[in-house]
This record gives sequence, C-alpha cells and structure tokens, in this order.
Amino acid sequence: MLSVRQSGLAAALEEVGRQDACKIAGAVAPEARRTLVAALGGAAFQPAPEQVGDVRQDFDLLVVRPPLGSGDPGLAPLLAFSDEYAALLRAQAPDQPWLADFAATDIYVQRYGPGSRGISLHRDGRRFIKLISIFSLGDPAQFRLCRDRRGSPLRRYRLAAGDLLLLRAPGFAGRPEGGPLHAVSGPREEVRYSVSLRMERRADRAGGS
Repeated sequence: MLSVRQSGLAAALEEVGRQDACKIAGAVAPEARRTLVAALGGAAFQPAPEQVGDVRQDFDLLVVRPPLGSGDPGLAPLLAFSDEYAALLRAQAPDQPWLADFAATDIYVQRYGPGSRGISLHRDGRRFIKLISIFSLGDPAQFRLCRDRRGSPLRRYRLAAGDLLLLRAPGFAGRPEGGPLHAVSGPREEVRYSVSLRMERRADRAGGS
C-alpha cells in the first residue's frame, strides 16, 4: 500500500530532526489511495467540536485504536495500512533505536468537506510521542508551520493526494520537547481525508522504554 523506500524514510527522519517536519511526496500508492478512500467513505464520522480552547476546527472525526479496531470490518484496509507503516518505521531501529517499539496506537482520521476552514494554529497533544505521521487523501491542503502563536511563518507544505507529512513529537530521537505549531487549510472542491498515525505515551511506558 505504501510507496516509501527505507532509504527515503531514513532521509526524511533526518530532516525531521533538523526542521521538525518533512514531506514525502506520493507515499501512498494510487490503488491504495482508492481503497482507503472507499473504506472511509462508509465510516461513522462524528462532527469535531468547533472550538477547543483557542483552536478552531472544521471537520468530522473518526478515531480508531488498533489492535481492537473499530468494530467495523469495512475499515480493515485502514488497519492493514497502519500495520504496514508501523513495521516500516520499526525497520529503522538499527539507526533509530527509539523506533524499535513503535506502534500506531491511535488512528485519527479527519474528514474536511469542500469549503472547510480547516484547523487553526495548534500543537498536537503531548500524550502522542515520537512521531506524528499524516497521510493526505483527496483534495490538496496547505500545511503551515509557525514560529509562535502569533502565526509568524516558518515553512509551508502543499499536501497532494498520497503525500505524507512527518512531524516531530516528544521523544523523537530521545528529545523531550513538543512538536511544532501548525495550521491546516480546508479543501476547496472535494473532500479531503487526513489520516494521522500516532503512538500514545502509555503504550511507550508499557513497552518499558
């Protein structure tokens, strides 16, 4: 399902260490994109809260927690995709030992409808550690990294269908600090799915690392 080589992933992880983020273009194979979009099309999304603290949100949300899954057999392709990607990350352990026990404990899928305002400037919760991996499916999105909460621009990424964006999280390469401030635009013409694979801190403790 993935079109990512180990060498490309290794280089991307090095860039995350330097710049907090890295895009891998075309990380999801075209047939896998179609399979995932079809599976998500029938999933039971719920509207996300419009406001969480100072953060504005305009999307529907689906949360799946492997290995228990969601109870929806239609989401089997999503779970298989998550397993394949987690194995790819663990294979980096000889050079990145902090990834040896990586598991995608939480799959967050955000569905942005046409005209959505996206999500305003925020930082991902500290309970998610090591690496946040965001796969974009559907309409393109603009992803902005910012220096501060005033929105001073740092870098901008355009995410097309099948692209992967990696974000540093607490514990990346043993570093304790949190991930970068970022905001995401909504799609203009078609639905966009953002599939975010995350590892929760309690799973790291259970693994003894």
